[in-house]
Amino acid sequence: MSKRLYTVLTALYATFVAVSAQSFDILYQDRILDEGSTVAIDAKENEFGELACETNPPLNPNSGLVLKLIDATSAEVSASLRVRTNTLNPSLMQWCMGGNCTTINGISTKYKTFTANSIEQVQFDATNIQAEGSIDATLSVTIGGITKSVDILFTNNPKQKWWNYYDNEGLWFVDGSSKAERYYVATYVPYGYICGENVTIDGLSLYFLNSDVSDIQYWVSTNLPEFDGQADLETIELPMSDLKISQFNEVKFKKSHVIPSGGLYVGYSFSISDTSYPVSYRTSATPCTAGFYISTTSNTTWKNHSGDLMIRILSSGQFKNNAVNVFTDDHVYTIQGSEQTMNVKLQNVGNTPVKSVRYVIETDGEMVASGTSKVSIQDMMSMSTISIPIPTDVDATIYNRTIAITEVNSQINESNKNQMDTKQYNLLAKPQFMPLFEEFTATWCGWCVRGIVAMNLAHEQYGDKAAIIAVHNDNSMGTDDYMPVIESFCNGYPSGVANRAERTSIGTNTVYYSIKSTIHNVTPASIEADACWANVEQTEIRVDTKTTFQLNMSGNYAIAYVLTADGLTGTGSAWAQSNFYSGESDSDPDMQYWCSQPRSVTGVVFDHVAVAAWQPLYGVEGSVNSTIQAGVPQTYRYLADISNNKIIQDKSKLKIITLLLNAETGDYINAAISTINAFDPSAIGEIQTNLPQITERYNLDGLKLNAPLRGINIIRMNDGTIKKVLVK
Repeated sequence: MSKRLYTVLTALYATFVAVSAQSFDILYQDRILDEGSTVAIDAKENEFGELACETNPPLNPNSGLVLKLIDATSAEVSASLRVRTNTLNPSLMQWCMGGNCTTINGISTKYKTFTANSIEQVQFDATNIQAEGSIDATLSVTIGGITKSVDILFTNNPKQKWWNYYDNEGLWFVDGSSKAERYYVATYVPYGYICGENVTIDGLSLYFLNSDVSDIQYWVSTNLPEFDGQADLETIELPMSDLKISQFNEVKFKKSHVIPSGGLYVGYSFSISDTSYPVSYRTSATPCTAGFYISTTSNTTWKNHSGDLMIRILSSGQFKNNAVNVFTDDHVYTIQGSEQTMNVKLQNVGNTPVKSVRYVIETDGEMVASGTSKVSIQDMMSMSTISIPIPTDVDATIYNRTIAITEVNSQINESNKNQMDTKQYNLLAKPQFMPLFEEFTATWCGWCVRGIVAMNLAHEQYGDKAAIIAVHNDNSMGTDDYMPVIESFCNGYPSGVANRAERTSIGTNTVYYSIKSTIHNVTPASIEADACWANVEQTEIRVDTKTTFQLNMSGNYAIAYVLTADGLTGTGSAWAQSNFYSGESDSDPDMQYWCSQPRSVTGVVFDHVAVAAWQPLYGVEGSVNSTIQAGVPQTYRYLADISNNKIIQDKSKLKIITLLLNAETGDYINAAISTINAFDPSAIGEIQTNLPQITERYNLDGLKLNAPLRGINIIRMNDGTIKKVLVK
């Protein structure tokens, strides 16, 4: 019996010349299709032993893909079928519609006109399939001057596939130990990561960046083996004659290893003898699993890193065909009454290319929006992002939303990770956002001159439209006040963190591009600040803030205070900037000055330096009321004591940066920058705050204080409450 792929499809979209034709629906298996849908049909053995794809079951042909006229019995139709790709290589294709059939040769477009009945079907047949692959076509229908189209995808999918176990949208490198030793590198493959039954690991394909490697072994194991121990399932060697540099090196195991409920570890081991350069492991910057692991001769304990090992895996099994995993951010900001979209990341965990998905947005189990989006995810385990509309004609408050992908290629989504929860912050208006960039630097760090250049270039471009803070450590400008932030976000020197969210290395344009890419971000609240000296001696700064949220909510937010200084300079080795660019040739013109300077540069003037901070990680407790009304400002006054500060040089070059933070997570919300105005005795009692204010302050011995004192302070509030606070 000949191999035959037989598919009955229906014209998807039409409008009608007949006056009585008011509307129409396109249905597939009794479900109405949206604009942009793709219908994908997989080739499989049917009960007659033929390869067949059937959208119209023989017992009820009208339950397949049909065009259904509403309030009409006929309409004049012009239609076309365009075959774009054809790797199935059938011996015959034909398109039947409107009572006649047309032969299709290879990649081509055919046209026809006919009178459609109230329910019209389309047949698209492919006979004698010669290969694995797909036929990709577009059916277009024109009625009454209106044209609508649908994509048709026939697939004969392979039962064994290579797939990438990493997100190739953003890559970074992890260096080795620079020692002549043996390395073990591994990653974890969980059960169910690929949708299907009896999914196996059949081989590995690895990426080597250095040629000075030997004794390369690939392995698969139920656990992380002890260093220099054997994997408990299989180990296979890569012949050195087969090694390819900066390419993937494929090896197939002798057995297929079924992924059990506990998952499997896959990895590789190798030795290096030349210590003149480090070994690099190419990994993904966006983790989708638990991470990858490294151990070495000098450190035999497995160390878990963020990201995923750059590795390709060969798998076989009974794969699902139309399956997509869903990833969304944990929150999205929208503006009331305006058209807004949210990004949803999709991962193809099935065996069929993904051409369209149907999404549903729900709140408390009730659907609030739905639609179909086109997408192109060709390979299994690859990812793509779609933007979907999200309702904004609702109250200025927080909504719990569930984002689900219910259909893939007009089939039920077979993934069990087909939805995620997110919070929608629907704002009354859009506050102006001020980007924040904190650079971690030091005078002893020879590469940190890049940061000096980067911060100055960003300030020249954006001025006080962005908050940039140079955080020094372990030198004459370092302050212990900032250690909580350093410990939470610093990845080395120089490095940085943008908006307390994105850690980054430092290049000369890093800060500029970070600000440029986020300056139009949406944020739930604005903050304004006004600062002045609180006394003639200029030992205390009074900071008045006004915080305005654009939604009704309750939450734990707080304000942090950072004092920055420009123009800091000094003499002696403690102030000399180490410079590893001395004598180098750098193509970046902004680095030429440092290339011409000695290894240790004196007389450097340092700007944007954090010289003091008050609760910089989570903010000052009580500085924002937990009950928040949309559009209603909250005011707060803070007294910042600098009487014991030894870093400040010129008080006219100080600025106060106020940071609005989520007091539970430390997430950054917004900022304001203020210079410090002169002391004005007449303005002492000017501001009124809607928050409890400090009326009296005592030390632990009961002595009344006129100003905050480092250590534990006992404070009495104007609402009668008494608190203990730690003043740094």
